[in-house]
Amino acid sequence: MVALRGGTSDNKDYVPSNAIRLTGESAPEKATTISAELCLKMLMNEKNFKSAGTIDLKVPDEPGLYCIRIADSSNLPAPFNTLLAARGHNILYIGIATRSLRKRMLGQELRAEGHGSFFRGMGAVIGYRPPKGSLKEMANKNNYTFSPSDKKKIIQWINTNLLVNWVRFDGDFGNAETQLISQSLPLLNTDKNPAKLRELAELRKECRNIANS
Repeated sequence: MVALRGGTSDNKDYVPSNAIRLTGESAPEKATTISAELCLKMLMNEKNFKSAGTIDLKVPDEPGLYCIRIADSSNLPAPFNTLLAARGHNILYIGIATRSLRKRMLGQELRAEGHGSFFRGMGAVIGYRPPKGSLKEMANKNNYTFSPSDKKKIIQWINTNLLVNWVRFDGDFGNAETQLISQSLPLLNTDKNPAKLRELAELRKECRNIANS
């Protein structure tokens, strides 16, 4: 059953289990109930994407799904530019925010406020590495970070080159994420991705080794 805030089978908010409540950027002014299938189509519609540098005041503090594309795949360093071109799309990453799109997608993945998997992978792909030994005294030996100055440069690159879309979603996050990733084969997703990149795994390993050296 889809979780709708305030909705029960005894009131007008009740909807079938294959529907979700969608509001915000990709929806009409008032909240509407649509099918999960339509929700996913709206998420992936290229016309709904916005420049990553323009979204800070628009992202809601609500759960949802998000997708990140690159405006011009030729701006990716080799071999990732040719690997993406071979997939016939410009999709870099698809993710879920089970609590807050603002904190997860915007804060962690695009602004390095935490340990966003996409931000770490994207930074490595465009040539940045963590400070040597920065994880040596840390309990977690995997979540490397970049220097403050490099973080700013990565964020600037993200704002210049990437496009983002999201939908507020209260449905089955696990199934939605699996479906989107298996169908779209985003370049930088590793979990649930049948086409995950060996090249990305090697970059992440290199970054971890540097940070733990």
